[in-house]
Amino acid sequence: MEDPRGICGPIAHIYRSHLAYMTKELEAYRIGSGQFDFLMVLYHKDGISQETLAKILEVSKATSTRAVQNLEKEGYVYRQRDENDLRAYKVYLTEKGKEMRDIILEKLITFVNVLLSDFTPGEKEIFRLLIHKAEFKLCKCGLEHRGQERHCDAR
Repeated sequence: MEDPRGICGPIAHIYRSHLAYMTKELEAYRIGSGQFDFLMVLYHKDGISQETLAKILEVSKATSTRAVQNLEKEGYVYRQRDENDLRAYKVYLTEKGKEMRDIILEKLITFVNVLLSDFTPGEKEIFRLLIHKAEFKLCKCGLEHRGQERHCDAR
């Protein structure tokens, strides 16, 4: 078997580069790298609890609270008491938060375009298929990242 660093190293480098790029690109909007993750989850499921956000992103409740408070302070989200559990808050995107979706998507597209700029259309499709195949294998073996089960359930 090959040295696993030959696979894991580049994957980790791409991930870290993605985070650094998004942090830099969203700095002008006063969105930090951790806060970006919270917005991404809310784009898929607006109105979930802070506790659910923390579980999905695998962060502490305190970290979740700080991130949501910062996003709220910047006007991207608002919190509302959960009618079914008055101790909990649900988090919703504001119009400003919803408007950021296109900006964030544009930044993500730019990153992926740079990442795959030397790939042929066929190589891009093969890469996409292989990444999904690897992700599916992790799901099948029960090794998926906690909070990412939705990727596995969708298959």
